[in-house]
Amino acid sequence: MSLVQGRVIDAQGQPAAGARVSWAAGPVDLPDMALMTDAQGHFSLAAPVPGRYTLRADTDAQGSASVQLDVAGPRLQVELRLG
Repeated sequence: MSLVQGRVIDAQGQPAAGARVSWAAGPVDLPDMALMTDAQGHFSLAAPVPGRYTLRADTDAQGSASVQLDVAGPRLQVELRLG
């Protein structure tokens, strides 16, 4: 299992507190659940197996963002910018 940690920021580069972060796609079936970012926009999500994933962040007011990740090691850092 790998740990994907990161931060969600808005279009101005400020932390996006309360953004919903979830896996949109992956190499295996993934649970349909979302985590919420903390006050600084940080999140931590487990990737169950190595492979290519699509990570998505959504907010009601600031839009959404997604990124494709190649998860191979024990830890990966990522930043998503809403817009």
